[in-house]
Amino acid sequence: MRKDISAADLIQHAIDLEDLETTNLDSLVLEGAIKAGFITKDDSAINLYRRVWIKKVTEHANHAYKLEDVATGEQLEQTIDNVKALLKARERKVSEILELLAKQILNAIPPYQS
Repeated sequence: MRKDISAADLIQHAIDLEDLETTNLDSLVLEGAIKAGFITKDDSAINLYRRVWIKKVTEHANHAYKLEDVATGEQLEQTIDNVKALLKARERKVSEILELLAKQILNAIPPYQS
């Protein structure tokens, strides 16, 4: 860690580290799905089914990411020194999971029949 870090930067790093520890992939992917309008905050049967499906896909993707990290030796420990890299990696994972969900939805579209 740099020795000449300002108090404001140190506070921001601490906030980012806390965000990293308290926010998980599930909630961020669900937030993205809500933002896209795929699910809402209602408790309808469709929303509940979709939420369960999103959580299951996210769980599988998260396991795959962890296995990949072990295989490549790229496991980063959550420290104040690498919090920005971890946040960026998490953001990339959320985007990849949302893209995976979108592809699965597109693949489920029934073919057109005239």
